[in-house]
Amino acid sequence: MRPTRIQTYMECAQAWAKRSTCHRLNVGAVIVVDRTIVSHGYNGVPSGHEHCLGNACPGKFECKETIHAEVNAILRCPWLPERGRNVDMYCTDSPCPDCAKRIHERGIHRVFFATPYRITTSLDWLMLSGVEVYRVTPAGYVIDWKTRDVVEPVV
Repeated sequence: MRPTRIQTYMECAQAWAKRSTCHRLNVGAVIVVDRTIVSHGYNGVPSGHEHCLGNACPGKFECKETIHAEVNAILRCPWLPERGRNVDMYCTDSPCPDCAKRIHERGIHRVFFATPYRITTSLDWLMLSGVEVYRVTPAGYVIDWKTRDVVEPVV
């Protein structure tokens, strides 16, 4: 069966998550503009720094070094079209509050994520800020985070 575009973009985010060297959580993200992937990111140390290596990681219990996947994707895409264009972000995990603010600031229109983080207040904040939020289940269902209904967004 042919995967939907949403499933395909989510699989791309999952592939980028495999590049993460953070042993606490591997997260990937892609930014899509008008059906074209324009950027990607994964969580890890800043470029040029040594990667974390398991038990030797200085942030084993509370990391202060890592750059989140969403931020890396935004930083790799210094231009984003004006608000109102179809700018979507696909993330393996729901964004934290800081990433949510950056997503909104950059005019990203919709966020699709696979796994909700234990704290989901940032998703509520995104919706209040006008960003559409969807969860994509492993079976490929798309759930509107606001209504909890299964939907078929146009992508």
